[in-house]
Amino acid sequence: MFFIIKKISNIIVFICVFHSLIGASQRVETPLRYNQLNGWEAANLVDSFNHYIDVSKTLKNASQNKLKADLKRLDRANNNQIKQFIERYFEPVLITQSETEHLLTGYHIFQAEARRIRSDDFSIPIYRKPKKKADRHHTHQAILNGVLNNKNLELAWLKDSVDVYLLMMQGSGVLTYADGSTEKVVYAGANGFPYKSISTFMLEKKLISPEQRNGPFIKAYLKKDLVRAREIIVHNPSYVFFKKDDTQSFYGAAGTPLKAMISLAVDKRYYPFHGLFWLESPSSPRSTTQLVVSQDTGGAIKGPQRGDLFYGVDTQAEVDAGLTKDENLRLIMLRLRS
Repeated sequence: MFFIIKKISNIIVFICVFHSLIGASQRVETPLRYNQLNGWEAANLVDSFNHYIDVSKTLKNASQNKLKADLKRLDRANNNQIKQFIERYFEPVLITQSETEHLLTGYHIFQAEARRIRSDDFSIPIYRKPKKKADRHHTHQAILNGVLNNKNLELAWLKDSVDVYLLMMQGSGVLTYADGSTEKVVYAGANGFPYKSISTFMLEKKLISPEQRNGPFIKAYLKKDLVRAREIIVHNPSYVFFKKDDTQSFYGAAGTPLKAMISLAVDKRYYPFHGLFWLESPSSPRSTTQLVVSQDTGGAIKGPQRGDLFYGVDTQAEVDAGLTKDENLRLIMLRLRS
């Protein structure tokens, strides 16, 4: 009996290893030519490539002397020269993995009314990151229930838990106070619980239809019934802490300033920060094919064909970012030739 069990055990181990190898082989890198990039020939690359040069050290640290010499001679306002430079020194590579989705979403800088002191109308706080590790590791629901009260962690007070949630989903925002003054708050850390999509939960519970699964509709739905909204948002146990920031620019996780419609959040397991990409998004509100730069990441960004495009700060940015859900995304890395 022992030998039979051992044999079965070995077979199971073999199957698991074999299955793991098969899973690993499903990541595919496909070299492309520039004439295979939709919209490349007519694209204006000036703003995007100049932003890439400003935030990335890749070209400055490159070992190829000819590349450095060509970069020094490059007219950064000349689109044709930029295009020729990219084609000479970068190779397009499409990375796919069968288990992951093709999806482009959008994010923006959230704007909300706030107060520095609690009142009946502004009663939900955003918190600084607690110094004590034990205070940081509470669920979203526990924090809403007041587990961090009276610890002098309140940064500002917002109207409701929906505004706090939307601010957390964007990771940073601008608060406007009663006297008209504004203050920038940015991501300072999280509670360590995994991100879970409330739109998926709402879809599963038939609270919304697939067509209604977008930012503007969900925001309006939650705002209609704040008690029900609170019951929904705590299904995402993740919670974000904030800090004040006096700088003018907004920064991504890469530590460099974001630029609207150019900065992209990617999955760091597949791509480095400050990489150069060709993004094709035919079904987003601002249907686009353009050059973008990887400067950010996020808990919901999983897979080589998953991106989150930064739309900016204005009111239209919130609308368009919320409506962006393009499952026809094609994200192509422009990798420096060796």
